[in-house]
Amino acid sequence: MSENIASALRVFLLADTGVNTLVGTRVFAVELPPGEAKSMPRQCVVIKPSGGAAFQPGSYIDHAYQVVDVFSYGETPFEADLVRDAVNDALRLLRRGTTGETLIHWVQPAGGWASNRDPDADWPHGFQSFQAFYALDAAA
Repeated sequence: MSENIASALRVFLLADTGVNTLVGTRVFAVELPPGEAKSMPRQCVVIKPSGGAAFQPGSYIDHAYQVVDVFSYGETPFEADLVRDAVNDALRLLRRGTTGETLIHWVQPAGGWASNRDPDADWPHGFQSFQAFYALDAAA
C-alpha cells in the first residue's frame, strides 16, 4: 500500500535541491508541527490534502487523484514567494516514478497562486494548489 500522498510529496520536496536550499528539512505534511510554530515566521512548506473530484469515477483502478494545497511560508511575503516558486518548479517537473513508497504518475498545478498572510498568526505565505495522480499500491 502507498503512503499518504502528502507524505510522498513531502519526501519528494525534501530531496529537491531548490526547495532544500531555502527550507532545509522544514517540509511538513498536513499541518505545521506545534514545536515549529514557536520559530515562525520562517521559510517552510506545509502540504495539505484538500479533496477533489474522482479521476476515474466508477472505475476499479487501484489509483487515486488528490488535490493538495501547498502553503509556503517566509519571514516576508517576498521570502514566502521564493519558497512557493521553488515548490512550483519542483512539483510541475515531477515525472512518473516512485517517491518513498508511492508511485506518482504526475503532479500539475491546479490553478494560479496567491500571496497572503495566515489569518490567525499573520505569517506571510504563498499558496498554490496541485493535482496529483498516484497508485494506491506502489507495485501497480
